Amino acid sequence: MRILIADDEKPARGELLYMLQQLESSAQFFQARNGQETLACVAEHPIDVLFLDINMPGMNGLQVAATILEKPDPPLIVFATAYDAHAVRAFELAALDYIVKPFSERRLAQTMVRIRQALAQQEEHTRRQAALHSYLQETMPQEQLSKLWCERENKTGVLVDYGAILWVEAEGKRVFVQTQDGERLVVRYTLKELAERLRPHHILRVHKAYLANLDHVAEIVPWFSGTYLLRMADPNRTEIPMSRQYARALKQWIG
Repeated sequence: MRILIADDEKPARGELLYMLQQLESSAQFFQARNGQETLACVAEHPIDVLFLDINMPGMNGLQVAATILEKPDPPLIVFATAYDAHAVRAFELAALDYIVKPFSERRLAQTMVRIRQALAQQEEHTRRQAALHSYLQETMPQEQLSKLWCERENKTGVLVDYGAILWVEAEGKRVFVQTQDGERLVVRYTLKELAERLRPHHILRVHKAYLANLDHVAEIVPWFSGTYLLRMADPNRTEIPMSRQYARALKQWIG
């Protein structure tokens, strides 16, 4: 079992680590001090269980959970925090469990029983994750999310910052994300879903098959019949078509 403990307070991490080691001595443990480290660890390692503090500075636990649950195979999540209405509500709906600081050995032992049972019951695990994902989508403003789970062709997961996305392209039934690093990654969303999600971050629909990050547009070139070409700020100065319909919408958006 691979367990990640995410908490900005070192004493809290140490206390929880010690107690979990007594309960699950064969487990492999990881630690994270903030939301960014948590996401990086989940992206790099096949984490089974995440003990997640909600009240972390910067990217809080709910934002981290909302991002992680978009991963194709997310870990079980246990909220570890002081009393918090969000955690209680999320637990009632779908989260595996909820433990309160200061941690109780007896309560933590009960949590570990639930974890073992849940890992043995993959169908229940999947249902819980889907329910928690739905709850967080309803309660978490999209503007507060800033990363997108993508995949390389070899199925390796990659967490991409919205700001590093140059454009998104639909090709047949697949959708690809082009990044600043020159990677072309697969994403498990429709273009319509991504258009709604990424719009607050200046990534707009410009064509039936494209979204473009306006922060990475080098030139807008008139083409014909009211259409345009967006010349992107990548090394190849890739040209993306912008249809007349979306050109009007873009003009309204930028005033």
